[in-house]
Amino acid sequence: DYMPGIGTIKQSRMNQTPDMPPHSRVDQLFDSIDLGVSASEMHGVICGLFSAGHADAHATWFEELFANRSSDDLLVREARQLLGQLYLATQLQLTGTELDFSPLLPSDDSPLQERARSLSQWCQGYLYGLGMAGITEPLLRGDAKEVIGDISEFTRLDYANLEPGEAAEMAYMELVEFLRVATLLIGDELSGKKAVDHDCK
Repeated sequence: DYMPGIGTIKQSRMNQTPDMPPHSRVDQLFDSIDLGVSASEMHGVICGLFSAGHADAHATWFEELFANRSSDDLLVREARQLLGQLYLATQLQLTGTELDFSPLLPSDDSPLQERARSLSQWCQGYLYGLGMAGITEPLLRGDAKEVIGDISEFTRLDYANLEPGEAAEMAYMELVEFLRVATLLIGDELSGKKAVDHDCK
């Protein structure tokens, strides 16, 4: 038994910065082993843990996800390694100076309903990650507390009835940008750092 992706994490640190794996690859692989978590939801959980400053809280949960799956299964091993890559790439995005963080969502050429569903799942995962680290809304102040309320609302998006069109596309893009900025803002708030002028309005 080993923590999912730990070998990949160590190797990546020794060699080079890992790229964020494509959403489609992560989703397909997790689905192939019936992991029960989508790529976007998993990324949301990881982001929530990093925002809370409790990145090590993932270990037990990761092990539970893979508890009844044989490490001899090649797909399971690949999923563990991909999870390690996702974990480290997310860490580098959130702690780096490039501010190039973005939620892991389907490509822009995917149907709007699929992208909106994944966005909602990312929000569910993010809130779960914060909760796993012991962060609740009363612990937040100001803008950070307000955006947590907004993220909670996004978990209830009525994506099934979305009508594709320019207005809907623009609204989706604005939500993605909001989540990008909100994640950085909450991370700043919880880390005790002075926010770097992240404007969520």
